[in-house]
Amino acid sequence: MNRISQQSVDYDVIIVGGGPGGSTAGYLLKRLGLNVQIIDKNIFPRQKLCGGILTFKTFKLLKRIFGETAESLMNMHIINYFTNRFEINYKVKRIMSINISQFPFYIVDRLVYDNFLLDKAKEAGVDVIEGDKVEKVNLQSCEISLSKGDKFKSNFIIGADGANSIVKQEFIRNRIISKEQWNYNLATGLECFIDRKDLDKELFNYPMISFGFLKYGYNWLFPNKDKVILGGGGLIRKNKGYFEKALHNFISALGINPEVVSEISGHPIPFGNFKVTPIYKNKVILIGDAAGIVDPFWGEGIYYSQKTAEFASYAILKNLQKVKKSTTFYLHLLTKYIYSEFQYTMKLRWLIFNRVNTLLKYYPTHLFLKIMREKLLEVTQGIRSYRWFRIKDYF
Repeated sequence: MNRISQQSVDYDVIIVGGGPGGSTAGYLLKRLGLNVQIIDKNIFPRQKLCGGILTFKTFKLLKRIFGETAESLMNMHIINYFTNRFEINYKVKRIMSINISQFPFYIVDRLVYDNFLLDKAKEAGVDVIEGDKVEKVNLQSCEISLSKGDKFKSNFIIGADGANSIVKQEFIRNRIISKEQWNYNLATGLECFIDRKDLDKELFNYPMISFGFLKYGYNWLFPNKDKVILGGGGLIRKNKGYFEKALHNFISALGINPEVVSEISGHPIPFGNFKVTPIYKNKVILIGDAAGIVDPFWGEGIYYSQKTAEFASYAILKNLQKVKKSTTFYLHLLTKYIYSEFQYTMKLRWLIFNRVNTLLKYYPTHLFLKIMREKLLEVTQGIRSYRWFRIKDYF
């Protein structure tokens, strides 16, 4: 496919943000024959707060788009840890522990994983600008202004720049997205880590989720090769001013010496605010965290950033082929494969976090998980749907 030829346009598509979503979109669009630019304020490799779990559905996507498997990523040391065990607790009292060998949890360091994907985009021929911040986005003209003075114009813009997206801020400023609606389901995530050398090597070798320290949220422990990541996240409106105390309580309950814990860092997490308008006039598309598209129960974001990147890329292609408008096609894909799923995720979230359940110290959850066990894990991996736990036929 030949790229668009317009003298007044620098690129067919400009992507703001070089994380997994931006890199995936850039790679796909370049492979489709378009002239693509990615702009990121950071210089890669760069650190990113994230537990770094890759699920079964993520590997289906990686295989389909990049031809990569768990084995190939392990051979390249992109994956640095995996485990078959997963545990859910009320505070530190075990509710469920499960060990399923056919669906391991693979864990990556986002510094390595994100850099790997951006290199894929570069190898495909995408122009990449690192270390220069987007200062202004004109939704009408699709023009981008950078902090160092450069300006670029395109036919399409993809906002892949996270929950604090500057592209999304323009949607809010132009009243395409309601600021109040966005903030209503916004969460805060806090994270810190412990070096493995400061821990007993027999401890903390599998992912752990703990309810009870936060309202409408949970704390987590994710191990990897060199460190153990500790964190917590929940709705801001339910936990305002309490996040750091909850994380300290979690660390203390685990019996960890606070002196070996790193500094705590924080970041916003979309947590149920996916019901926004993620596209403007067929030209500007939000994906992943920027569109609020994160699992509204577990908070999984890597898969959804890459999946929505795939959807956005094909929506742009359909628009260029004059088959369907990108708005129509993108919203169709989101509604069919993500929004319909998230409607049931929100029901499960209410079931887990409602006041009766929390007052009863998650005993109803204990009974629910005792019945569901493997099915819940298969939902997490993407094998089953949140919709009545049916087997899925898409990834």
